[in-house]
Amino acid sequence: MFKLFARRLREPSTVAGLSALALLAGLPPGTVDLAAQAIAGVAGLAAVLLPEGKQ
Repeated sequence: MFKLFARRLREPSTVAGLSALALLAGLPPGTVDLAAQAIAGVAGLAAVLLPEGKQ
């Protein structure tokens, strides 16, 4: 389950979707932008640190 979530977080559309949901929940746009950048940063770091699957 974590691997699926981690793969999805690497996709820009997932981050955009999470941002849209946060806006619908009533969060201010500046907070949403900061959260989206933080999520994208964590996903990028995970992409660098986590090993690839079996080859």
